[in-house]
Amino acid sequence: MAQNGKKENLLTSWKEIAAYLDRDVRTCIRWEKSLGLPVHRLEKDSKAKIFAYKEEIDRWLKSRSASGPSDAGRLFTSRPKVWLVLVPGLLVLAAAAYFLLPGLKKDAVPADFHIRESLLVVVNAGGTELWRYDTGLADLEGEMFYRGHLQDKKRGLDYVPVWPCISFKDINRDGRIETLFSTQTRSEVGEGLLLCFDAKGHELWRFAAGRELAFGGKIHRREYRIFGFDVTDYNGDGKLEVLVLSFHKPDWPCQVALLDAAGSLAGEYWNSGYLMDAVSGDIDGDGVKEMALSGVNNEYRRGCVVIFRAGDVQGCSPQTDDAYRSPALLPGRQTAYILFPNPDFHHLLGQQGDAVNYLWVHDGGGITGMTNDTQIFFDLNRRLECTSATLSHYARNIYARLAEEGRDFTLLPEIEPNLLSVLVRFIGLSTSPSQIVSILMSAASMLSPNINRFHSIATSN
Repeated sequence: MAQNGKKENLLTSWKEIAAYLDRDVRTCIRWEKSLGLPVHRLEKDSKAKIFAYKEEIDRWLKSRSASGPSDAGRLFTSRPKVWLVLVPGLLVLAAAAYFLLPGLKKDAVPADFHIRESLLVVVNAGGTELWRYDTGLADLEGEMFYRGHLQDKKRGLDYVPVWPCISFKDINRDGRIETLFSTQTRSEVGEGLLLCFDAKGHELWRFAAGRELAFGGKIHRREYRIFGFDVTDYNGDGKLEVLVLSFHKPDWPCQVALLDAAGSLAGEYWNSGYLMDAVSGDIDGDGVKEMALSGVNNEYRRGCVVIFRAGDVQGCSPQTDDAYRSPALLPGRQTAYILFPNPDFHHLLGQQGDAVNYLWVHDGGGITGMTNDTQIFFDLNRRLECTSATLSHYARNIYARLAEEGRDFTLLPEIEPNLLSVLVRFIGLSTSPSQIVSILMSAASMLSPNINRFHSIATSN
């Protein structure tokens, strides 16, 4: 009979005790041995039939709860839920991912750099080193140089564009930052290499500028310097491209390479003279982007602007003299190649070929280019006709100084119409060398100081 005289107070097996305590049988057996759970036996043998009283178990539970936390003191709670086990595990996994996957944490995002002798050291926004790359170049340009050529193309002194040599951008739109780095040296030896690294410093691809070419029988070795690169959507397809300008050392030509985000060559153009700037935009107002490059043409000794359809960067500049043409290069696919006049006072400065070194596009309304030496602004409408040539204060000061020196040149009021009249435009894709000669001679006749020079160029071919 039960201790209180009621049979329902009696538990007659481990199964009933476990059910009363809401625990499994093993736990109850362990509690009897370690915590004194009140269980009775008819004999002293551990295998004898057991029984227990509910009221004794209740008093035992109460005493265990009062004495402090223990296994028994937590018996009033329900069985552990699955989420109580899963959540800590998920937290551990999340922490591991945070520390192991750079794309998921800000601390692993490339944001800045240091140059230490031959090393490029990439750091995060807090200055913690993420990875390093050894260029192997003992005279790698210093950190000050690279900080002056960081991230984006910008306007420099006297409007000369400053192109990046290092940049942190997500060029392939994968949500992670890539590092683009161009090797630049104080001796100008060992240049011509553009490297692309992922967020961990693994090399994704590399581009080696230039190639060996012959111009008029003269071999130009593959010795090129990267002037800089620019990352933008040049062809309007919604994807980023990398435009790379490279100059032959110590001569010309200039290579323009358009790379896709994977480093593959998507377009290539060669100019017999330096190109200094590149812009994209809707020049003619048809709703489609064009690309414009500007610089100088060495054969004609004039500044130039080259216009392409979006992304269609192919071939080479239109030349008449074999010395400035390479049989290995196809004719250029430019839609226009424009030569700009040299003002009368330009040759008095001892300069040859006033490069167009700065461009900007008027949305649907043409383009403006500025010459380097004389700083004259040429406005071209959407049909690429020159509508005005504006002299900067710098150009006017040159005029005033030369006038004080008694130098003989065209008077200031007459220069603007003369400049407008000799803008030379090669429109279309099929301008032949003979047509170019005809155009140049016609233009030269309009500006007498240049007649002899252009006549000699034309007749020598």
